[in-house]
Amino acid sequence: MSIKNDEKINGFLFVTVLPFLLFAMSYYGFESSYVRLKTMERAPDFMFSSVYAYRVIPNYLSVHVTELVTFIVNNYLPFLKNFLLKQGTLFYHSIFLINSFFFVLSSIVLHSLLKLNFTGDALHLNIRRMIHLLAVFFIVIVQYVPTNCDCIAIFFYLLGALLTLKYLQSRKPTFFILLCIAVFISTLARETSCLNISFLRQCALILKN
Repeated sequence: MSIKNDEKINGFLFVTVLPFLLFAMSYYGFESSYVRLKTMERAPDFMFSSVYAYRVIPNYLSVHVTELVTFIVNNYLPFLKNFLLKQGTLFYHSIFLINSFFFVLSSIVLHSLLKLNFTGDALHLNIRRMIHLLAVFFIVIVQYVPTNCDCIAIFFYLLGALLTLKYLQSRKPTFFILLCIAVFISTLARETSCLNISFLRQCALILKN
């Protein structure tokens, strides 16, 4: 019983805590020279024009999470305000909270993806963790230039891939319906949602051959 509990604790630390800590390092361990999110007080106007205007979910979250964080800090955590502002604006901290939330969700979905078994021989735990850790590192490195939509897009892509593989494995219409819903919602996050459709088609062709 204690061994199972240790495995669950180790899994939790590896899948959620470690990615979150690495992600925090990418936001607060150094400052990118490509963007100035740390000095922005609110979402910039360009997020609501041109192609960025179609990214409804990240834009909506950027505005309303910033309002929520500002309200909480001003009314309940005023003693932390000066400290927080030394690390970046409240808008920057809001972007971090949004992205870290979807990043941890992405890590959980990736963990489920790597546990899928199509050939009858599941990947060894150490191999799964190595692949998982490499994927986490790549995503963290991308955050050298943080945006408000990348982590959301990654989450929906991984979720789409998981639902695709589950559908092809079980042929249950429930997974296909959930996949359609995920693709529809992801179109409001970033244009790369079309990758889910391509992934489904390629997997179907591979299984057919």
